[in-house]
Amino acid sequence: MEAADPRNSVPPGRVAPFFGFIAAVAVLAVGVSVGPLAGLPARLPELPAAFWTMAALAVACDARPFVPPGRRQTSAVFPSTCFTFAILLGWGLGPAVAVQAVAVAVSGWRMGYAPWRTGFNAAQYACALGAAYVFTRLGPGGLHDGGRLHWTDVAAVGGATAAWFAVNYGLVTTAVRLRFGDRWWPSLRHGLVYELLSTGSLLLLAPVLVAAARASAALIPLVLVPLFAVYRMARLSTEHEQLAALDPLTGLPNRKALLAEVAEQVHLHAERGARGEPDGHLALLLLDLDRFKHVNDALGHAVGDRLLVEVSARLSEAAGGGDLVARLGGDEFAILVPRLTGTEQAREVAGRVVAALAEPVCLDGLPLDVGGSIGIALYPEHGEDFATLMRHADVAMYDAKHRNDTVAVYAAESDHNSAERLSLLADLRRVLEAGPVDRAGDASGRPAGRRGGDGAALTPTGGLADGAAAVDHGVVVPVDDLGAAGDAPGRWRWRRRRDRVELRHDDELINRIVTGADPIRRRAGRAVTNGVHPADLSGGQDASAWAGTTAPPPAPGTGPAGQPGAGSPAVPVDGVGGPARDGGDDPGEITMYYQPQIAIATGEVVGVEALLRWRHPRRGMVDPGELIQVAEQSAVMRLLTRRVVDDVIDQLAAWSAAGITLRAALNVSVRDLHTGEVADQIADRLSRSGVRPERLQVEITEGALMADPRRVLATISQLHRIGVGIALDDFGTGYSSLQHLRRLPLSEMKVDRSFVLGMADDPDDAAIVRSMIELAGALGLRVVAEGVEDERTWRLLHAAGCDVAQGWFHARPMPADELVAWLARYRPVRPGGPGVQVPRRPGR
Repeated sequence: MEAADPRNSVPPGRVAPFFGFIAAVAVLAVGVSVGPLAGLPARLPELPAAFWTMAALAVACDARPFVPPGRRQTSAVFPSTCFTFAILLGWGLGPAVAVQAVAVAVSGWRMGYAPWRTGFNAAQYACALGAAYVFTRLGPGGLHDGGRLHWTDVAAVGGATAAWFAVNYGLVTTAVRLRFGDRWWPSLRHGLVYELLSTGSLLLLAPVLVAAARASAALIPLVLVPLFAVYRMARLSTEHEQLAALDPLTGLPNRKALLAEVAEQVHLHAERGARGEPDGHLALLLLDLDRFKHVNDALGHAVGDRLLVEVSARLSEAAGGGDLVARLGGDEFAILVPRLTGTEQAREVAGRVVAALAEPVCLDGLPLDVGGSIGIALYPEHGEDFATLMRHADVAMYDAKHRNDTVAVYAAESDHNSAERLSLLADLRRVLEAGPVDRAGDASGRPAGRRGGDGAALTPTGGLADGAAAVDHGVVVPVDDLGAAGDAPGRWRWRRRRDRVELRHDDELINRIVTGADPIRRRAGRAVTNGVHPADLSGGQDASAWAGTTAPPPAPGTGPAGQPGAGSPAVPVDGVGGPARDGGDDPGEITMYYQPQIAIATGEVVGVEALLRWRHPRRGMVDPGELIQVAEQSAVMRLLTRRVVDDVIDQLAAWSAAGITLRAALNVSVRDLHTGEVADQIADRLSRSGVRPERLQVEITEGALMADPRRVLATISQLHRIGVGIALDDFGTGYSSLQHLRRLPLSEMKVDRSFVLGMADDPDDAAIVRSMIELAGALGLRVVAEGVEDERTWRLLHAAGCDVAQGWFHARPMPADELVAWLARYRPVRPGGPGVQVPRRPGR
């Protein structure tokens, strides 16, 4: 059922001011017209035929006013305006008000206006005519007595026209604002030009009518010809505009029409919501046909067009009488469903659509199966304008496709392209284009003369270095300037203060805890490391994800003896994952963390895995999974891969210069493997850095392998020829065929942490891990177990024959400089002693 004009009703809370204004206008209209109308009966016998002709035409023309497209009829053009204004100029206010009132009553009846609205229209016209009449009396000529007109009379007619328009438009605008608040004000303002052209043209035609009436009443009907011409041109323009809003193939409304209808319905449903009506929801359903491209490719576009016509007919039948079905282009359709009480009703409509498309479409004797995915977005829950509702419905539709479902309602967690993610992507591009932070340091990657993130400079004997600082209640004061802080302003003081450092406690763990708890020490530590005075940092944070990478010493029997980092997790520092400072335009800093890989049999550190970390100035530490997901969908992934490759290989070169020979593994994305550019980049960087290729290992996932095996195999083969090792990461979580293990030039298989974490308690996980280790051993591959977090799991892996363990049991991921310090403290531990009982599933 078509919705009624909302201006025929008044929402709660606006009744008193709105109808108060209506009453005031009515009183004003009565005051303006009561005198002239009182004397009108005596003048009726004297009025000429020209007057009666104009009066009859005014009433007859208003019986069918011109109404532009739109349900609210906000800009209807009433031809009676022309005739009543001419009557005002020729015979005065009383006859004009009387004829206008009759014409308004006829048009109100024809258009279904409420009585109060018809009364208000009559009152507003009476006030407008009264204002115009005042201006007509300003001229010295005889407008109303047939005398000779002067230029001042012409000016008075122009002023009367302006006064009529200003009063009429002002009263209507005020009434609308009292009725609807500010929501319709922009549309009324934009419609001012239309009103000036339409109503203004009619008003300016009135003096011509008066001149014709003075010559002969028979000339008055001739004005109908230009009026009809204007009416017809407006009608043709409207029809052309309507055709522009239709899809030429299916005859359904197109995107332009859908946009206008959504804007219309949003206003209507906002009013229903304001009145507290339960049916204040509006649903936008977005439908995308499945396998339509196959029909076009196999049978041709002509058959595809016929299929779209049939689908549009079925959609129109499935939709309700008040629903709007539109074709957006290609195989995309939209259905706008008004007056819903909630999501379930929208799902019912989607269910009818799915059922309508379930039956095959028979074209030329060939049955074609047609299906589709439907996304649903509701007003006001999922958006309050067309763009937002459309985008959210599109997200829901692709969510349905991804889940192999037919219907999905928008959910924020499924929106991977939100404004927040776009902002995150922009920040990621900025931080990558800015390049790595330049920190002076020695070849091992440790900042020269300083340790980790706490900023304490140590001598070889472990004491304070020259120029170190004492700490008094958390305030850093240079040792050689105690008692003189704040003196010696100027450049010399600046140069001395920028090199100051803190007192370092003998206990490393205490240093990390204090640094994490004291923001002054964090800022001072980062300022010293970067060579910037702390006073210039506005809330700066440590670039590390964790300033401390080792945990408290383990309790007996919980980890390798004497190994910092074993047992319990490390203490988070600097708000990791928590609130971050407002960084303004600062995109943050990207750093590489390294997690050691330990040979289980010997306890030796045989390698590290490079892990990406990004501390965002507002979001804190960005989740690596989200970071990769955001980057992989854009060209930013190329910049990110280049940055990771450059940083890791440069770090390998620095370690080599310091006598540290570790193998480093880095992850590459699907996008990198498909282009093959990463292989050339790695080869170039290895050559320029002088790092042997066998020191680097590239990890690929099963998902990347299955995305496009041919192109992935080409890239992997190129890396293998260079001499770079290839590891299959997260083995067991994807859907790769075992034949890839035989075809790919792999050197290592990594067992996913999801299996390793539960193998100590779950017999199924233990059996899966043992099977993977046996399979890899039979193929001659090295096995690395991820997620080793306790001693029991470590010993179980040793008993199963696993080669390498990686996890928090040994050490957390840490920056390069802290890894060097950790290696200096590390002592290999072998899993000796009695074996552990491997959990097994009981017999079935």
